[in-house]
Amino acid sequence: MKKRKTDPDQLKIKQKKGTWLRFIKLFPKCHLPVLFLLVYIILDVSAVNIGVSETDYTAQLFAGDTSAALVTKLIGVILLNLFAGSLLVFVGAVTSARINRNMRNVLLDKVMRLPMSYFKNENPREAVYRIVQNAIVIDSTIMLFLIPVFTAGYTAFSVFQRVFTYDWRLSAIMLAFVPIQIFIAFIFGRLNFSVSERDADINAGLMEKLAEMVTNIPLAKAFAREKKEVERGSELTGRLYRLNIKSSWLDQFKNLSETVVSLIQSVILVIVGATLLQGEEITIRAWISFFMFSSVFNNAISDFMMYWNNIKIIQGGAARVAEIMDAPEEEKSGIACEMLQGDLELQHVRFGYEEEKPVLKDISCTFPDCGVTALLGVSGCGKTTLVNLLMRLYDPQEGTIAVGGNPVSEYALEEYRSHFAMVSQNGMLFSGTVKENVCYGNETVTDEEFENALKRVGAYEFVNAMPQGAMTQLEEYGNNLSGGQRQRLCVARALLSKAHYLILDEPSASMDAIATAELMKVFKELSKDHGIIIIAHTAAVLSLADRVIVIEDGTVSAEGKPEEAQKTNAFLKELAGRRTAE
Repeated sequence: MKKRKTDPDQLKIKQKKGTWLRFIKLFPKCHLPVLFLLVYIILDVSAVNIGVSETDYTAQLFAGDTSAALVTKLIGVILLNLFAGSLLVFVGAVTSARINRNMRNVLLDKVMRLPMSYFKNENPREAVYRIVQNAIVIDSTIMLFLIPVFTAGYTAFSVFQRVFTYDWRLSAIMLAFVPIQIFIAFIFGRLNFSVSERDADINAGLMEKLAEMVTNIPLAKAFAREKKEVERGSELTGRLYRLNIKSSWLDQFKNLSETVVSLIQSVILVIVGATLLQGEEITIRAWISFFMFSSVFNNAISDFMMYWNNIKIIQGGAARVAEIMDAPEEEKSGIACEMLQGDLELQHVRFGYEEEKPVLKDISCTFPDCGVTALLGVSGCGKTTLVNLLMRLYDPQEGTIAVGGNPVSEYALEEYRSHFAMVSQNGMLFSGTVKENVCYGNETVTDEEFENALKRVGAYEFVNAMPQGAMTQLEEYGNNLSGGQRQRLCVARALLSKAHYLILDEPSASMDAIATAELMKVFKELSKDHGIIIIAHTAAVLSLADRVIVIEDGTVSAEGKPEEAQKTNAFLKELAGRRTAE
C-alpha cells in the first residue's frame, strides 16, 4: 500500500504554550513612542464619539426631523469627522513608523550581541528576514489590535448604553449573538496563527534560498545547473502558493460564517422589532434609531473579532522575533584591559559545535606573546576552531584559556577582542569604499598611515589604478576584486587595527609566489612586537615560523621549533618533504 504523503504545512488549532507570554515580553524592549500613542488614542476615542453623534443625528433626520438646527449639526459633525479622520491617519502613520524604526534598531542591536553559537544553529539570512519583515509585529499589535480593540470595545459599550434605553428585549437579542461571534473568531484565529507561523518560516527559507542562488549564479552556470536550482526554489514557492490558497479558503469560510450569523440576528431583530412596533411598545423613531445603532454595535463586535483574527496572524511572526529576543547574549562584562600582552595558554581545552561531537578533544599548547606561530594540520582538524576560541567567539566546554596567566573569561569581552585582528581565508569585505574597508574598526587612521599600510601589503598600485582610487565603491563581498586583492586589503586592515595578536588564516592562499614572499617579510617584521598566528596546512609557512603547533585528531601532536618538532612528528616530516620536493 502506497504511503500517504504528509503535508508539511498542515494547519493546527492547538497553539504552543507560552506564546502569549513571550509575545508580551517584547513590548518593553522596543522603546514605544508613548506621547504619539497617547495622542493617537485620544483622537481615536474622539472619532468614536463624533461617529455616535453623527449616527444619532442621522436617525433623527430619517425619523422626520428636518429642522435647520438638526441639519446644521449633522453637517458640522460630518465635516468634523472628516478632519478628525484625516488627522488620525497621519498621527497613526507617524506612530507606526517610529515603532517600526525602534523595533528594527532593537533587533539589529540584539543580533550583534548574539554569540557565534547562535548562528551555527540559525541561518543568518533568516535573522535578516526577521529584522526586515517580522519587525513590524509590535507596530501591528498596537496599531492593528490593541488600540482598535480598545476603540471597538468603547464603541460597543457606548452604543449599547444608547440602544438599551430603547428596548431591553432587542438589546438582549443583540448580546445573545456575541458568544457565537467570539467562538467563530477563536477557531479561525487559531487556524490563522498556524498559517502565519508557516508563512514566516517559508518566506525566511525562500529569502535564504534566493540569496544563495544569486550569490552562486556563476557556479550554477558553470555546471549547467540553472534548471535544477530553479526547481529547488520552486519547491518553496509552491509551498507558499498552497499556503496562500489555504489562507484564502479560511477567509472565505470565516466571512461566510459571520455573514450567516449576522443574517440570522437581523431576521430575528426585524421580526421582534416589527411586533413591538405594531403593539406600540416602541415608537418609529426609537425603532429607526435602534436599527441604525445596532448596525454600529454589530460592526464594532465584528471589528473586535477581526482584530482578534489579526493578532493571531501577527502572533505567528512575533513568535519568530521572540526567538531572537529570547536568545542568550554574550556576557560582555569583566575586567577592563586597555593593554593585553602575554603568552596565550590553553590547558586541556575541549570544544565541539555539538556537545557530543568534539572538534577539539584535549588541547594544551602555548602561543608566545611575540613571534610567528604556525598552526598546522589537515583541513578540518580544528585549526580555525581553535583560534575562534582564542578570540572568544566561542567558549570552551572544558579546560581554560589564559593570557599572561589570567583566564581570558575574566576580561571585558569587547576590549579583549579589540586586541585581536583576524584575516580570514576568503577575505571578508563589506560594500563601501576601499578606504572604509581598510580602516574598518579604526576610524582615526591618517592618510599617511593608510597609504603606508597599502604599500606594505602590495596593494597601493592596484588601489590607485581603480577609477576613484581609495574612494572606489566595492561591490557586495568585494566581488569586483580578485581573491588576492581582497586578501591584501584584509591584511592592510589588520595592520591598521593596532591589535597585539594577529591571526592569519591561509593569508597567502590567493596570492602568487612573489606576493607571498613580500607578505612573509611584513609578518616577520611585525612579529618582533606582535604575537602572530598563521593557520596553514602547507609547507610554505615553515620558513617563517618561530614555533609550530600541529593539531591531529583533536589533540596537539607536536609543539616547538619547526626543525625540532619535525624530527618526531610524521605530519611535519611529510610537510617538510613536500617543501624540499618543491
